[in-house]
Amino acid sequence: MSEALDTTVRYTGKHTAVIVVTGDVDLHTAPVLRAEALTAMTQGARHLVLDMAEVDFVDSTGLSTLIVLLHAAQEAGGSLRVASVPERLVRMVTMTGIAELLPLHDTVADALAALDAAEGADDAGNDGVDGAVDEGVVVSATASAGRGVEVSVTASADRGPDVSDVSATALADHGVDDAVGGTGPSR
Repeated sequence: MSEALDTTVRYTGKHTAVIVVTGDVDLHTAPVLRAEALTAMTQGARHLVLDMAEVDFVDSTGLSTLIVLLHAAQEAGGSLRVASVPERLVRMVTMTGIAELLPLHDTVADALAALDAAEGADDAGNDGVDGAVDEGVVVSATASAGRGVEVSVTASADRGPDVSDVSATALADHGVDDAVGGTGPSR
């Protein structure tokens, strides 16, 4: 297990976000994934695609996080799809029966194509969130079990003059949920 989890959010359509996950999804880092995904949803992304190509390990907390995100997306009228899934996670999802609820795809492109087919062409276009240009906003977060969370947001000039680079750091003693405005317990 590594001690860090990095996420990068890329808005690919008006209601779609691809979240690239790098590192281990475990007890210490799963809250970061949950927070990033829920933040993307508050920004208008009902449909989430998790790119897990760079994930080496997922424990039961990580699996629970996927289920929480699946339910949150469905409640918002959207969906959760997982792409480039490591073999170990495929086995875990299949053995637990979650594979019947959580679509797994070989690539992000396959997941987006399946979403396009399921939802229609209006969401798969390059409108971006709230009319932003495709890939106009990139959000990344890094969690470290001993250091807390660092979050940065980069917006393109196409989004207008009111959007600028933003950076924040949360202290470990405040907890991940407190740092991202969540309601979970502090450490």
